[in-house]
Amino acid sequence: MHTIRMYIDGTWVESASGRTTVIINPANGRRMAEATRGTADDARAAVEAARRAFEPGSPWRALTPDERAELMIKAADLIEAKADELAKAETNSMGRVYRETRHDDVYAASGAFRYYASLVSELQGTTSPIGNDLMTMTVREPLGVCAILAPWNYSMGTTAAGIAPALAAGNTVVVKPSSLTPVSTAMMFEALAEAGFPAGSVNLVLGAGNEVGTALAASEDVAKITFTGGTETGRDIIAKSASSIKRYSMELGGKSAFIIFDDADLDTAVDRLMFGIFLSQGQVCVAGSRLLVQDTVYERVTDMLKERIPRIRIGMPLDPDTEFGPMVSERHMNRVLDYIRIGREEGARVLIGGHRLTEGDFAHGYFVEPTVFVDCTQDMRIVQEEIFGPVLTVQTFKDEAEAVRLANGTRYGLAGGVFTSDMGRALRVCGNVDTGIMWANTYMDDAPGISVSPHRQSGMSVDGGLDGLKEYTVLKQITLATHPTGSGWFAGMGGEDAA
Repeated sequence: MHTIRMYIDGTWVESASGRTTVIINPANGRRMAEATRGTADDARAAVEAARRAFEPGSPWRALTPDERAELMIKAADLIEAKADELAKAETNSMGRVYRETRHDDVYAASGAFRYYASLVSELQGTTSPIGNDLMTMTVREPLGVCAILAPWNYSMGTTAAGIAPALAAGNTVVVKPSSLTPVSTAMMFEALAEAGFPAGSVNLVLGAGNEVGTALAASEDVAKITFTGGTETGRDIIAKSASSIKRYSMELGGKSAFIIFDDADLDTAVDRLMFGIFLSQGQVCVAGSRLLVQDTVYERVTDMLKERIPRIRIGMPLDPDTEFGPMVSERHMNRVLDYIRIGREEGARVLIGGHRLTEGDFAHGYFVEPTVFVDCTQDMRIVQEEIFGPVLTVQTFKDEAEAVRLANGTRYGLAGGVFTSDMGRALRVCGNVDTGIMWANTYMDDAPGISVSPHRQSGMSVDGGLDGLKEYTVLKQITLATHPTGSGWFAGMGGEDAA
């Protein structure tokens, strides 16, 4: 069986530990690959390689912004050249359906490199004359070594969204993908290596988060950590890195509200609702997992869900007609099933779904039915906690004020959506719901050039757009005297202005 290796200082290497991690295909429970299991020493070696590559005079630091952009565009071309291979690897390791990985993930990754390559010349400062012979300016400089701790869902796109702005700004990177889904990331690094990035500028280290991730968080040579994952893990990373002051970009948990008013186009709203919760089997940070529906149309909306959900094509994820696949792992499947049990125990009623699929082709995979709970209350765990699976909770509201109160009634603030034909109300709700993203009469549509910042316990920093690129830089002030003179402060010390 092929062993996935690490890429450190321009060389493909295996861990000295000799240990490996088995990668399981969640659709059938079979082994699909093995990955070398890195250690804290491997993480430190990768950081040291990245630190050396960042030193003044190194081949990486000697590149002009346009030369960095050329490397990034070449990497994007190489990623797209192996699009089908990458998509299948992502589908086999994570369970996301092929129609999604082939047409979304691959081009999200290559698109990130293309987009940020186009911005390398936009990192500009300001100037200010402060006297006849004095000029003050600000310049934006790279931070140094950036650690990218990537999630198991959307691993290609999310990883590229961290690597690309870091490299565009002139930083070096150390990437640690999830132990569940390292295959496509390693393949993406093959493209980076082939593109010709100088040794040490891009590094890939594999291994468990509690060992490799901890070493990266604790390293004083890491200037910034980019992390996508759960809120508790984000807190842990901040705690472990507290002894060395770092910068963070973190997209953490979410429990997004999907609000439907009675004047909405219900056909479109329900279609977008199902897309927002069941895409990638609900394993999406911005999944619309809480339906808030106006009480006057509750029966119509729930009837539409009961009629439409059974028509979702559940199947093997490589089948191009499949719309819904498995959970990423057996462990995560059991976590989702446990939340379904908790929901029943709390008094919520299962409208549809609620079971593991075990018949026929599903016998050895990690499949959970699309599930909808009704009769939910705000204090239930299934309403308050991120399940990260195909589980939708339903609550009703009477008016706009109650809808906003319920939407804001969790600790999270990542995303949300509202459907209404009243554009004034749409704007008010978008303004009053405390989230980093709000969609009105759509869901999950976005653009790479628009920045976003998670609210509350859903994260920190800014991602996307020019503002997101600036997060990988630090401002420096430089004051230049065009005609040097003495300070005039110390008597008898000389200088043109000395008294």
